[in-house]
Amino acid sequence: MDSEVDGVAQVLLQMVWNSPEFVQKAATQTLRIMVANVTPARAMTALMDRGVKSRHVQVRKCAAELLLSLLEKIRVTKLADTPRAERLAHVAGKLAQDCDKDTRHYGQEMVKMLLNHQKLKRLLEQSVSTCDL
Repeated sequence: MDSEVDGVAQVLLQMVWNSPEFVQKAATQTLRIMVANVTPARAMTALMDRGVKSRHVQVRKCAAELLLSLLEKIRVTKLADTPRAERLAHVAGKLAQDCDKDTRHYGQEMVKMLLNHQKLKRLLEQSVSTCDL
């Protein structure tokens, strides 16, 4: 499934905003299952590439929730030594300032987790202005 994550994520995220409510719920649930069954790095990359950059609130909210669950799963200490750490710090800061309150909540939770690790705290401070933190 790892090789298909990008394509599957793109289709499912499109269904999150462009479908009736019952299809949105099914797409969100399918995304959760996909995230649980692929490599965390691949899932994280797909969500940051496809979900966080979306102009649709539902897609950003879904991506933020799934990124938070991934962050809780892999733990901050494991993430600190990966090349994705800087990008995730930037994304978390961006989500913490989102216009949607639920998306903002997930982003703020990610920021709190990142602030607990010295290296990630430094990366977060570099990508988000100090007054926004």
